Amino acid sequence: MTFVLLGLFIIFTHLIPLETVPPSLGGSSLEPIVQPRATAGTETDVLFDPVRWIAPDLLILLALAWVTRRPSFAPALAIGVIFLLADMLFQRPPGLWAGLVLILSEILRGRARSMRTLPFWLEWATVAFGIVVITLIYRFTLSMVLVAQAPLGLTLVQLMLTITLYPAVVFVSYALFGVNRPAPGEVDALGHRL
Repeated sequence: MTFVLLGLFIIFTHLIPLETVPPSLGGSSLEPIVQPRATAGTETDVLFDPVRWIAPDLLILLALAWVTRRPSFAPALAIGVIFLLADMLFQRPPGLWAGLVLILSEILRGRARSMRTLPFWLEWATVAFGIVVITLIYRFTLSMVLVAQAPLGLTLVQLMLTITLYPAVVFVSYALFGVNRPAPGEVDALGHRL
């Protein structure tokens, strides 16, 4: 339930309008917009268009960190529903990104037991490789069906920020929610091996 609530919170924060400058004041470039003052003979006001940046994909980081560390905390159904809802609300092609994330999370879920003994940098590299692969598949699929996409540079910025923030998401997940790797031979309350 915690995973679902965190996923909904991340989706909600992405939907909050953070740029409140009306689009009539300028385009998406960083060129200054010069507006003359009402009185003649005075200097002009220079306004700048808001900076265009893209946030890292915290939703995929949350899902992959929890699946890699504690697979039972993030069930496949919850991941599928959260990402399908995100596809609908973010106006992406419905199900494409959700399906790719679900496939990657299930691959990592299958490897979770063998990844327990790996050093953290190998876990990070494995997750980063998976994110790069599904991003490339996503862009290739959208280009094959001629769907408009974000510029490649913006996608690369988001990809790098997402990969860079993985350790922070793992740390916050551990510190606040107790999502850590089970020790070899650790059992749950019913005696089942984790």
